Amino acid sequence: PSFFNAHSSFFTTTSTFKMISPATAAAFSYVGNSVTCLVLPRKPLTDIYLNGTQLKENDEATAAWKFMGITGLVASGSLMLADKAISSKDDKKKLNALIAGTSAASCGMFVANGFCKDMVKPEMRIANGIMNAGVAGLAIKALIDNK
Repeated sequence: PSFFNAHSSFFTTTSTFKMISPATAAAFSYVGNSVTCLVLPRKPLTDIYLNGTQLKENDEATAAWKFMGITGLVASGSLMLADKAISSKDDKKKLNALIAGTSAASCGMFVANGFCKDMVKPEMRIANGIMNAGVAGLAIKALIDNK
């Protein structure tokens, strides 16, 4: 009997674990890529992400990578602030729907977009696709659970 009670309390304790919010998951997923795009020079950055068939370094592409990094950091911060500031369930639903949609679209880009298929390294496509699918899944679960 005491053995059963010990296990029973373990499962009760672990079932109260609070899942990371979709906004926090999305923000974390953006931060790494954003900082990398913003901080690294273009050559090491493209060596990490791309397979070598892309256009050679040029000012427009370099600026685009940097702007993408800035935009990702703004999105990350905005998601964290919105997640903390929103108190109504209706607004939280809208935020989670936005996260689900954009994360699913990002996953789709890594899977089907011509540039991604032709120039992004397969392991980076897979990692980013899985990460975005996971964030979309968390947001969809929050929508289903009405959280």
